[in-house]
Parts: sequence; C-alpha cells; structure tokens
Amino acid sequence: MRLACAAACLALVGTVHAIAQSFPDSVYTPLWKYNGTWRASVSGRSPDTLINHCARTGLFFVCEQNVNGQPGALLVFVPVDAEGHYRTNPVQKDGHAYGPGELEIKGNHWTYLGQDEEDGKTVWYRTTNDFSNDSHIHFEQARSADKVNWQVQRSGDEVRVGK
Repeated sequence: MRLACAAACLALVGTVHAIAQSFPDSVYTPLWKYNGTWRASVSGRSPDTLINHCARTGLFFVCEQNVNGQPGALLVFVPVDAEGHYRTNPVQKDGHAYGPGELEIKGNHWTYLGQDEEDGKTVWYRTTNDFSNDSHIHFEQARSADKVNWQVQRSGDEVRVGK
C-alpha cells in the first residue's frame, strides 16, 4: 500500500513539475512589479512602509511582505493560465492561510477577488490595483454581499521608494 502511495505521490510531483514548466516566464513578469519598498497612503491614516521580498520557486511566485518593520504575510501566487489569471493565498505570520482568492491581471489593471463567511452568508471582497507606471499604484478595496453592488471601504496610493 505504501508503495502504491509513493508511486502516486511521485506521479503527482511529476505532474506539478510539468505544469511549472508549462508557463512561460512572461506569466510571472507582472508579479515582479511588487518587489521592493513601497509607501502606502490611505486618507486619514499615517503612511505605511511595505517591503516585499519576491521570488519565483518553480510554479509558485511568492512575496514576503514586511509592514512598518514587522513581518506581515507571505503572498503566494499560482498561475491558472497564461492569460493573467492566478490563485492567491496569503499566509499570515502565525501560519494560517486564507483563500484561495483570485487575481486577474489585464494590463495595468489588477483585480483581486476573495470571499468570507459572515453570519452564515458569503461576503465578497475586491481589491483593484491600477498601475500608472512601475512605481505608482492606486488601489481600492470594496465589499459586496452579491458580487454586483460594491461598497468601497478604503482607497489609497502606493509609491515605490526603493528596489
């Protein structure tokens, strides 16, 4: 029985390896935009300093995020196709992972979509990032009960301050 499992596990690893090889580097290129140091500003709050250490590890692309000198989360991106669709999972510093979420990249417009349960009902969360260039992002975070009508919770800007 263990031998069968070992063979199946090796086959699965081989399949994942084949998938990792099936995506061209260009699928990962936009994700590298996050790498570096950013200043994030939201109206009514002090700016935050975000430092993203990003790496591609075969199929996975990850960014370890540090917020104001403290560990934040490890953001895991997995390409779904070569058309700009990814699965996302943030892993918190206590080891808890949230998700999966979705990311769709269309040029300089990025849309993250996730969901949660509140009082037994599904609530949707959407974050949009609009890059005016490689060093400027305008973001908006919104919430919806029906995935149609969105209420903006906050918005702001991120400016790259270092690589």
